[in-house]
Amino acid sequence: MQTIEVLTELFDKKILNVLDAVINDKSGGMYLSEVSKFANVSPATTYRIINKLVKLELIEEIKIKRLKLYKFKRSGKSEFLYQLFKKDVKILQMFIDKIKDVPELQAVVLHGEEAKDRANVLLIGGSIDSGKIKETCSEIKENYNFIIAPLILTAEQYDAMSKMGLYSGKKSIIFEKKQNSGL
Repeated sequence: MQTIEVLTELFDKKILNVLDAVINDKSGGMYLSEVSKFANVSPATTYRIINKLVKLELIEEIKIKRLKLYKFKRSGKSEFLYQLFKKDVKILQMFIDKIKDVPELQAVVLHGEEAKDRANVLLIGGSIDSGKIKETCSEIKENYNFIIAPLILTAEQYDAMSKMGLYSGKKSIIFEKKQNSGL
């Protein structure tokens, strides 16, 4: 069992979710509502947890006029938490590793940019069973609070929609089983 899983079993999951959200924030500070959303904890409970973590000097409160941002406070006291929670995981690579053996999947295309908490992907192939895809997306959302929005298309549908300009903008092939024409 991984360390995080052991902590989840031993301690209040809501506190761990708030710590996880703040430690993995890449924006340099989060509003209470953002922490609440990413931790999947009610705002009132998030407020109580954050106040406790501020008193323990694990979270720094940054006041901007009447607003407050919260940021994980790295120090000798908190470094072990940072090392436990920090996610350097490449979530899209994890997604690909879990679905690459799905029959009929030919390619995965990242549509647009990968955001802090979501990515839009096009799954190209014929008759792809969406069950494994949905299960993997749900698991990633549950474990990493990261939304992967998949759209399953045949190669012909993808080519036709691209020609019509429906998939304009940045597209990156992030996985390909074999050479496909038109991708």
